[in-house]
Amino acid sequence: MTVRNTLVAVVFVGSLLVGVAGCSQDTAGTVTAASPSVTVPISAVVTLPAGPIDRTAPGTDLLWSETAFLPSDAFRPDEQLAGFTVTGIEPAADGDLPESFTQGGSPFYIRLTITQVVDKQRNVLSTMGFSGSADGTTAALTVLPPENFAKCQASPAPVTLAKGQSYATCLVALADPGTDLTRVIYWADTGSDEFDYKSAPVVWSDGTPLTPSGSVVPTS
Repeated sequence: MTVRNTLVAVVFVGSLLVGVAGCSQDTAGTVTAASPSVTVPISAVVTLPAGPIDRTAPGTDLLWSETAFLPSDAFRPDEQLAGFTVTGIEPAADGDLPESFTQGGSPFYIRLTITQVVDKQRNVLSTMGFSGSADGTTAALTVLPPENFAKCQASPAPVTLAKGQSYATCLVALADPGTDLTRVIYWADTGSDEFDYKSAPVVWSDGTPLTPSGSVVPTS
C-alpha cells in the first residue's frame, strides 16, 4: 500500500481529564510497545503560561511533551486556540492491528494531550492536521484507531472543558512498509499566509537530526 499525504479529521479521545496549575510539564502513565521496544507517555500534565497566549508559528520545532498553541478547530483558525502536547509516537507491536485495518501499512500510535486555553469553549476541539511523519514534512495517513481498541483508545471529546483542563487522545499513523515515523507534525491548511502550517508544519520529535535523505542520523 502506498500511504499518501492525507489530512483526516479526527475526533479527540475523551480520556483522563486533568486539572492543571503552575508553569511546568510532567507525564502521567506510560505504555510500552512489544516490538520494537519504545516507551511513550500516554498523557501529559500541562500548565498554561501566565498572560496572553500566542499562536505557535509555522515551522516551529518542539521536543516531545512540549506544547504548541494552535487553532482548536482548523476550519475556524481565527477563533479559539487550544494547547496540543505530543508526548511521542511509537510503533505498534506485531499483530496489534489486523491487515483489514492497516491495508499493508505499518501502524504507529501518536499520543496527544489537548488543553483548553479559553474561559468559554465555542468550538468542538479537533485533531485535524496532526500526522505521523518520517521527515518532519511529509504526512503519513493518520486515522482513528478501531473502536474500543485498548492499546490506542479513542472516544468522543468532552463537550466542554474549563480553562486549564486537559484530556488525552491516541491516533494511528500508517507508514509505508520499512518507513520509520520518528516525528509528529501539525500541517493543517488554515487558509492563512501568515499561519501556513501546510508549507511549514509544527514538528515534534526527540531532537535527533535527520540526514538529507530524511532518515534519522545514527547515534552510534
